[in-house]
Amino acid sequence: MKLVMIKKAGCMPCKQFEPFAKQEAEKNSISFKTVMREDMPEETHPPFFPYFYLYQNKEFMESWGGVNERKFLSALKRNLKKTQD
Repeated sequence: MKLVMIKKAGCMPCKQFEPFAKQEAEKNSISFKTVMREDMPEETHPPFFPYFYLYQNKEFMESWGGVNERKFLSALKRNLKKTQD
């Protein structure tokens, strides 16, 4: 499984939340990658930041945004459960 965090330059919530996101991904054996909004084509920019995309074997599973730890953990747990079923 792979977690991609989209962040943008100067985004303080992105900077503050990144260590938590990375730690939780590693704790659950999920690879973690960050992508800067400035490096993305404009038509693919997410609606707000940080924004997360979760993939399993290059297949899109779920996306969500924001810095709510409970929402973040729920999304990870829900998708980890799907892969175990």
